[in-house]
Amino acid sequence: MQILTSLIFVGYAALTFNATSPEQAQIEVEPGYWNWSHQTTLANIPFSEENTECLPPSQSRFSLDRLAADLGQDCSVTDVEPQGSGYSFTLVCEGFYSGEAQGTLRKLSDYQIQLEASGQVMLAGLAADFAFEANASHVGQCPQE
Repeated sequence: MQILTSLIFVGYAALTFNATSPEQAQIEVEPGYWNWSHQTTLANIPFSEENTECLPPSQSRFSLDRLAADLGQDCSVTDVEPQGSGYSFTLVCEGFYSGEAQGTLRKLSDYQIQLEASGQVMLAGLAADFAFEANASHVGQCPQE
């Protein structure tokens, strides 16, 4: 599930669209309070989650390449292509959760992002199909602690 959780993080991004290599495909994060939700089907079993989190400015910029490395599953991103107001990409992981996904990330506005991915992941030695959709919306400044 770490792959899915990390893919959700991508949904927080506001994008710059000038490059197609994973290292150059930079993701710009809008610091602040974000509400996200995802709907996932894994091996025909649906589940979902919703959360609101504060994203600090120190985490405001990273590449798709770094995102893949942060998954901790020996992942890499390939086939990165600008697509309208976002990117399409392939994520390949060879760690405990090994598999491959085709994904798209769309910027719907400066404060709303959508991520979709589908593919197969190995679970207990068996291939399982999955489909994933995440939506994220910036909801304001982080609350004062």
